[in-house]
Amino acid sequence: MKTARIIVSSILILVIVFCGIIVFEKINFSSDTTPVTITIKENSSSSEIYAVLKENGLAKTKIGFLINLKLSPYSGKLKAGTFTLNKSMSFDEILKTLSGSGISNRKTFTLTVPEGYSIEKIATKLESENICTKEEFLNALNDEYNYDFIKDIPAKNYKYKLQGFLFPSTYEFFEGATAHDIIDKMLGEFENRYLKLKNNTDFTMHDVITLASLIEREAQLPSERYTISGVLKNRLNINMPLQIDASIVYFISDGEYNVDLVTYDHLKMDSLYNTYKNTGLPVGPICNPGIESIKAALNPENHSYLYYHTDETKKDGSHIFTENYGEHLATQ
Repeated sequence: MKTARIIVSSILILVIVFCGIIVFEKINFSSDTTPVTITIKENSSSSEIYAVLKENGLAKTKIGFLINLKLSPYSGKLKAGTFTLNKSMSFDEILKTLSGSGISNRKTFTLTVPEGYSIEKIATKLESENICTKEEFLNALNDEYNYDFIKDIPAKNYKYKLQGFLFPSTYEFFEGATAHDIIDKMLGEFENRYLKLKNNTDFTMHDVITLASLIEREAQLPSERYTISGVLKNRLNINMPLQIDASIVYFISDGEYNVDLVTYDHLKMDSLYNTYKNTGLPVGPICNPGIESIKAALNPENHSYLYYHTDETKKDGSHIFTENYGEHLATQ
């Protein structure tokens, strides 16, 4: 009798585990709509198809996939070819697409966000490319996004909390992607890229990105990023105003960077982004920096420079760096 109960209990446990595997494979918690293109070769077995899906984050357990496939109306009907899927699709939607019954070639569009673009400029670009309106994009910044690093952004009186964290890159989206989808993807890319870097400075993540945004807008030549970072570090160490013209342009142009001339009157304006009137870093990032500027912020060059200005003799955007104000004036 006892043996029978053990056998029955074991069978029940196996049934529960079996059902759990089936259900787990079909449950999808992802909201990532980024297009994922896969290729299924001719005469691929179910296991080989699973391997392709698994490699691209579109399937979980092998046994769960194979069992659900066998129980589905698509068993034996999956086709070879190139398919565009995404991680938010359900198990059945993926099988339907691979069987040729779904939409395997949904149209996509490419969005390129250059390094140094502010949120305001991104909004303008999206509207000009008829992807969404400025208002839709700016409103979507207030949505909830499931990234832990957002909790580390301090509550301050800046224009946009997510300024600096929309990673500049080239992205591919399905047509119909919303402003929320675009922001979510850019935040995800920031998290993926930033977490791989080591922060050996005394700066918080927010400070690093704020500093990187200044470097991004100031450095015309990639080779000067680390030198400029060193200048800013030296100024911060002695509580000297950073005096970054780009920070002035940011607030007088409403983030569009379409103002060429900074006047003395601009330098006197009240703004938490005014690095002439205030010491320390501005209240927040003035643009969305690329990975090299972030690396420069984390690894400033060691030197004694406190000043720099454009080298007018070269006309290539390079700067002349000096250690004191006298040298600064003498080299202009």
